[in-house]
Amino acid sequence: MIIAAVLFAVSISAWWFQRVAFTPSADTGTTQAILGDEAIRGEIATVIASATAGELNQSPTQLKEFIEQIATIPAGATLMTEFVSQAHERLIGERDEPVRISAEQQVQIVRDERVGEMAPITLLVQEVGMLSAIDQAAGWIAIGGAVLGLVILVAAVIMRPERGELTLALGFGLAALAVLIILFGYIVPALVLPALSDSNWMGVFTRLANDSVLATLGIALGAIVLAAVITLGTTSMRQRRQWSTPLSVARYRDDRSWSR
Repeated sequence: MIIAAVLFAVSISAWWFQRVAFTPSADTGTTQAILGDEAIRGEIATVIASATAGELNQSPTQLKEFIEQIATIPAGATLMTEFVSQAHERLIGERDEPVRISAEQQVQIVRDERVGEMAPITLLVQEVGMLSAIDQAAGWIAIGGAVLGLVILVAAVIMRPERGELTLALGFGLAALAVLIILFGYIVPALVLPALSDSNWMGVFTRLANDSVLATLGIALGAIVLAAVITLGTTSMRQRRQWSTPLSVARYRDDRSWSR
């Protein structure tokens, strides 16, 4: 039962890891979280400013600062959701095509229609091969852990475990989940994945981990509280059973005969 519970905890943690780090989203909140990374925001602003400053007769430096300011507000993040999401897809190997910023998007970002006839701008985002392998491994672990855990659970139930064994295994599994969800939901994406490459876009994972940190901690806290309640409840139940169980008649007779 304990092995099955731990396998379920591993499966849930792997699924959460994929959801946090490997699920590109064209959502304003997610995009704003990614653009909170100074290096990513600066790279986008530099590429757009370098391509459009001449057409607008502006200083590339000043235009870059303007675009960075736009990227820090929700309305500006909304304008960039599509190509930021595509950059995430490209980074983890889910997109083969280059990441491009269309003329229409350029107009909306720089607030000037004079760039409306310009060619699309390409963001140089390179795939990091290890990320695709990690993503696939996490997917297999999530599925394999759930299936194997279910098989072992069925086998354990067939053996007719006591209620105390079931609750003890559940408590152990929840405690394991609390630890694993923090490890794979925050520590790995925030600290381990960015170290795999020196690309500015690797900061995506730290920003996504920080964006989901409250949910990650909430799951961990809920799991550890439930584990504590279940464990304490099981221990208390066992103690009450021990105190309330009467002595057998045979044992009582033996004690009386010995005392004579």
